[in-house]
Amino acid sequence: ERADAHDLVDTPTRVLGLATRTALDTAELPLALRQLLGRCTIHSIPATTLSGRPNTGGDAPVEGVLEATVMRLRDPSGGAITVERPYLPFTPTEFARARALVDLDARLGPRVPRSQDVLTLPEGNEITVRRADGTDLAAARAMHDRCSDRTLALRYHGPVADADRYLGHLLSPRFGRTLAATTASGRLVALGHLLWDGDETEVALLIEDDWQRRGIGSELLRRLLAMAVEAGSDSVYAVTQASNTGMVAAMRGLGLPLDYQIEEGTLVITARLEPAKALRRPESGLRQEKKPVW
Repeated sequence: ERADAHDLVDTPTRVLGLATRTALDTAELPLALRQLLGRCTIHSIPATTLSGRPNTGGDAPVEGVLEATVMRLRDPSGGAITVERPYLPFTPTEFARARALVDLDARLGPRVPRSQDVLTLPEGNEITVRRADGTDLAAARAMHDRCSDRTLALRYHGPVADADRYLGHLLSPRFGRTLAATTASGRLVALGHLLWDGDETEVALLIEDDWQRRGIGSELLRRLLAMAVEAGSDSVYAVTQASNTGMVAAMRGLGLPLDYQIEEGTLVITARLEPAKALRRPESGLRQEKKPVW
């Protein structure tokens, strides 16, 4: 396939750069593998399903498995990572490099950047936006309890009683990145997810009822798209319902080219990313104060 300037970089230098990114952030491992191996599809398969049953393909030997165009690696967080590249078999050298990145991730353990931004809403309240992970599970469940059935149904497109079952998956850095918005008292009031879906990227938002329509969703969405651009995604998609006017308005407010697909009330909105626009902060009533956390 056509090469670009990045392919001319010295391979050991490039791999060391990917190792550095992986060391800083657990969520970087799938992205580092994709950059290491070129155009491929990566799936993280949990050890168990959401119902708690063993997952088919959710296990791999410690040494991994290489089968021509497919490699399976043991996920340090549980389950397996499957990498597929149908157009070109993997080499033993590529397999060894991929295993080394996974081993680095396993040795370092879970890690998420802890920088945070403090935003002031138009009415004067302050909220803090930061990365979230599994340690936020209890706070996320408490937010679920405060959300109305309608809000949960718009977010999860299914039985409201099952919503909590998805949180462990959504907060895992292996499946993407999550942003949390918390109040000055520390209450979690919003979650934004950027989810790796094979070679595609999904974006999703959940805002507690009392904090909706204050600009929080739009701010989270803008930041998630900036992360998607940084990760090399060409587009992101959101799955919602046609009646979810808040999500539709937030996507339209990005100022990016959008494609709409609707079937039986389910709406899929795809935004084609333009780095200059996706990374630019739009005019809004929110003021930001950046506070690094050491």
